[in-house]
Amino acid sequence: MSRHGSRHFAAANRLARKLYDRGELSRKSCSDAQTRLGIKMEHRKSVESELQAYQQRCVEAEGRAVEESAKASILQRQLGDERISIASRIKRATKATMRTLATKFQGKIDRAKEKIRTLGGNPKKKLVQLTQVEANIEFARILREAPDSFDAEVARTEAWLPNVAGGDVEFDSLFAGLDSDLVISPISSDSSGTAQDNVPLETLATDVGVRTFDGSMTNELGVNDDDEYVDIED
Repeated sequence: MSRHGSRHFAAANRLARKLYDRGELSRKSCSDAQTRLGIKMEHRKSVESELQAYQQRCVEAEGRAVEESAKASILQRQLGDERISIASRIKRATKATMRTLATKFQGKIDRAKEKIRTLGGNPKKKLVQLTQVEANIEFARILREAPDSFDAEVARTEAWLPNVAGGDVEFDSLFAGLDSDLVISPISSDSSGTAQDNVPLETLATDVGVRTFDGSMTNELGVNDDDEYVDIED
């Protein structure tokens, strides 16, 4: 081979080596790029998976929110119905209590009036007659023991007469007044008040004597310790 040909061959070899080196560098760069792309693709899949899971949780949370809202609406209606029911029961219990008390008190009043009428009859007459008999006995004793003091006794009796004059009228007036005072009006079914719609439960409870729902005014038997005990018998 001539020198000129050798130079061309060497130059071709160098060029081929250079191209080969560049090709290897390109293949390595392409491999690295593919590796990075694979990593990014895996990261993207992971992010997409997390996003889908998050979206699923959002959908489930929205479903639960709808269910809770429906439950809250149902509970609100139930609470309103219960408030109305409690108000109605309190009203009925109040009316029943008032009628019971009125009946018992009316019975006591009727018996008291009957006793007053009885006192105004024979007992009153007997009392007056007893006073007259005792006065007659005392008068007879004075006449028997001291006839000369009769005029003085008459004078003392006449002097005392203004102090007791009209006593029978006052007695009759007192009994008539008592008889009138012991009359009570009947309690009708609507006398305990009107319907108490939209009234807080606390107010309804206070109306029947309960300040708080924890029973602060009542003992373990439900008896109001702040009230005076009244014994009502039939």
